[in-house]
Amino acid sequence: MELNKTYEEILKEFLRTHPYKEVVVEGAKFHYLLCGKGDTTLIFLVGGMGLSFLYMPYITALESEYRILTFDYPYEYDDNSGLVESISMLLKHLNIEKGIFVGSSYGGYVAQMIARKYPELTGGMCLFSTASLSEMTVSELRAKYEKKAPLLLWILRHVPYSWLKPVMIRSCMRMAKNTTPEVYSYTKDMFRFIYRDYTRELDLHMTKLLIDLMNQTPCIPEDFIYLNGRVLLILPENDESFTPEMQKDLISMMPESVIVEGVDSGHISTLIEVDRYVEEIRSFIGGTLGRGNDSCDFCEQRRVSNGFSS
Repeated sequence: MELNKTYEEILKEFLRTHPYKEVVVEGAKFHYLLCGKGDTTLIFLVGGMGLSFLYMPYITALESEYRILTFDYPYEYDDNSGLVESISMLLKHLNIEKGIFVGSSYGGYVAQMIARKYPELTGGMCLFSTASLSEMTVSELRAKYEKKAPLLLWILRHVPYSWLKPVMIRSCMRMAKNTTPEVYSYTKDMFRFIYRDYTRELDLHMTKLLIDLMNQTPCIPEDFIYLNGRVLLILPENDESFTPEMQKDLISMMPESVIVEGVDSGHISTLIEVDRYVEEIRSFIGGTLGRGNDSCDFCEQRRVSNGFSS
């Protein structure tokens, strides 16, 4: 993070050299960025805020080594099945045959749904601050949203959105309460900038996608056996959005996962500990994926088995 600049200044500089493009694929309009170089493509799937530019520091750090694709989720789909299918169509349109899906929070769910339905597109997954789309999670989402969803959507449609934005900023900032004063100030500036132009339409769109997770067929461990040793998990301690039980559930879902411990900044860590995450991605791809599962000392030291083998 460049703490000596405002988030708006950093983003403007980034967009000057990384212009987004737009394409309509099978009726879905994608606002996307494709950049970088290398034989491996990283496909960054954004979390519940729905803003792919939040991956900006990851892109600038990794684009000299990898080809990188990221995008906002098209408004044409408020259901996850349609979203996942549209993403597969985008990859085909861009001639991306296979990639490593990097997903944080809601983006981790999207990565799992893609990996289950399109194994031919999935070379690996990096899942951060998320949970498995298991029977346990789907049941918890159903219990949480089934009755509350209509009221939540009504509020988002009818309450003046200018009233809701300060509430959302305060909610986000609670996740930064244990950071240093410098990081806290940077994070506050970032969220204020984000919500300055954040729209009711985008909020409704992302909320519908999150609610629709309760309608998904749960994943099972057998769905991911083909990714044996090709999944990186970074699950922060004190994650405000995902309990330790949900994290353990994800670990049990993924075969032979590489698990990174010692990240203690909670759910917001993907935004404020970028250097740590970038190095873990490099180590994972260069170690586990680059030299093969059986010959890599790095993998043997960090692999956690859930009892399945390929």
